[in-house]
This record gives sequence, structure tokens and C-alpha cells, in this order.
Amino acid sequence: MRKSKPQKSTDRLLRLGIFNTADAIRNGVSQPTISRLTARGEILRLAHGLYQHPLAKIDPSEVDFAIAYKKFGPKSAVGGLSALFRYGLISQVPDRIWVIVPSAVKSTDPLYRCIRTKHSSKVGIENHCFYRMTTIERTLIESLRFATKIGLGIAVSATRKALKERKTTKKKIYEMAKAMKLDKILAEHWESIAEE
Repeated sequence: MRKSKPQKSTDRLLRLGIFNTADAIRNGVSQPTISRLTARGEILRLAHGLYQHPLAKIDPSEVDFAIAYKKFGPKSAVGGLSALFRYGLISQVPDRIWVIVPSAVKSTDPLYRCIRTKHSSKVGIENHCFYRMTTIERTLIESLRFATKIGLGIAVSATRKALKERKTTKKKIYEMAKAMKLDKILAEHWESIAEE
């Protein structure tokens, strides 16, 4: 019986897409090997301790989201202004990546705007290939909830636009508000949203 060829280090890393040192080690690739592969240009260093295989199929517009997800962990999700922009509900590109994180997480990294929350990391979150993002409905509800950070005008305008362009419905927004126990906040701002 013929032995199968051992899998090359770069092949093992290709499946990971964006990975950190711990991910590489779990897949049988040592720290010195990562350093050698990086020096030879066989893998790309994205940030301190974060890498990407150059052949990994990651949409360039999603790389920053994937890095944020890897940095803040599996209970994080892209949200806030970043999600509003991704859904086409605002036109201004955010100057930082907005990330929903558990309330215990803190960061001083100027590249990220963390929104700490006690709400479930499962409700209103969609899995994408290399990251997670809040759904349109959760994004809108949290925009109203965090209006002091996002801007009430932006939150109301984005909600109106989502409804007008039929990206969601009143019912879905209300159901999300109820699931997150934020229906009072929605009710508080509904009159402004309904005005045209």
C-alpha cells in the first residue's frame, strides 16, 4: 500500500484563510515555520500574530472584518456603522471597524470601535465565511440603542432607508427588538422613523 505524501505546511494553512499562531500550531505548523514562510512571501502577515495564505479566497472588502473577528474572538461580530455601510444604509465609509463584543472585552486599538453588550452573541448574528455580522434588523435596533455613539439621525435615517428599500420589514424589526428586549427603545423612536 502506497503512503500518501505528507501535506505541505502551506497547504494546511490555505484552508484556514486568516489565522493566528495558535491556529497554525494546532494544524501542525510551528512558529519558526510561520516565520520562514512569511520571510519567503508564502504567507502574508496582516497584523501582529495574524496571517493569511495568499491563495485564500477572501473578498478584499471583507479582510478587515475577518481580521477584527479573529482579533476579538468567536463571540464578536461586525456591527454598528460598519454593518450599516455594508448593508448600503449609509454612504460614509466608517473610519474604524465597528465590532460588537461581550461586555468584558476592552480594546484601545484605534482601528476598532468596540460596542460592548450583554445581549446574546447568537441573536441576530449571521455567519459569513471568515467572520460574523449583525443582521440588518439587529444592526438597526442597536443603532437606536447606541444612538449616542452612532448618532440618532443616522440610526433613524438608516431604518427609514431599510424599510423604503424593502431590505427588511416593520415586523422583522419589531421581532428583533422584542428578542433583544429593546422594544421600548424602538417604540421611543418609532414616531421619528415613521415620519417622512
